[in-house]
Amino acid sequence: MLRDDFDAPIVYDRGRGGYYFEESWSMPFPNLTEGETLALLIFLDVIEQFKGTPLEEAFNRLGEKLKLALPDSLKISYEDFEMLLSPFLVPLTMRVDVSKVFGELFRAITDRKRALISYYSFSSRQVTERKVDPYHIYNFEGVWYFCGFCHLREEIRDFALDRVQEVKVLEESFARPPDFSPQEYLNRAFRMYRGEATQIRIRFDSYQSAWIKERIWHPAQEIEELPDGGIIFTIYGHPEEIKRWVIGYGAHAEILEPQYLRKEIAEEIEKLQRIYHNDRK
Repeated sequence: MLRDDFDAPIVYDRGRGGYYFEESWSMPFPNLTEGETLALLIFLDVIEQFKGTPLEEAFNRLGEKLKLALPDSLKISYEDFEMLLSPFLVPLTMRVDVSKVFGELFRAITDRKRALISYYSFSSRQVTERKVDPYHIYNFEGVWYFCGFCHLREEIRDFALDRVQEVKVLEESFARPPDFSPQEYLNRAFRMYRGEATQIRIRFDSYQSAWIKERIWHPAQEIEELPDGGIIFTIYGHPEEIKRWVIGYGAHAEILEPQYLRKEIAEEIEKLQRIYHNDRK
């Protein structure tokens, strides 16, 4: 097959009773479609997300091997690829080296071992020591997180790796719940916040509704068309996260329900008015 199908310079040596290559040869790279070529180049770009983690070196080695395997007709420089397209937008860059924390937690997840972490919480502005059963590591907008059962809070929580000040993998084993699915867990949030999900109804005017309807913001979203061209957008999400999202659209978005969230946004607007109407010099 090597000789007949791939034109390999292979011959039989009767004296040694085996085959050998008469000259240096390697398997030809299969013909790729334009879509497959693009997918491979995008994969090489995805490697950038693993900088600063223990997987960086392995991904770089894999990337170099893939580049060597590409035929000359497909080999382009990274600068040329950047001129073609930007596959992913990573707006945030980590200011803290998380490679050690990433490595320890990755080992804990692989070995199903509990971990003891010292974690800085933005909500409490305090560092607490927590015993956790780490389930899954994921990246959101350039920031690495892990989710797992927190024995301090007695529920599954999310932890940013750059706020884990210390981590120690313990000898205690844990069993991950058989019904835990990383994708289902991550999809529970509108974007990042999980817990206390509430049904929230938002009216977008005709100007903004066209853009909102273009995208699927969440698998469970519902859209109701209005006669004036606007829409009512219904979503289950964390109130604080939705509040920040809605405020970003200014006067083009209005919370209809729940009333307490509508009141919170009104109070936020009053604070902004005091800031911008205050003639401070």
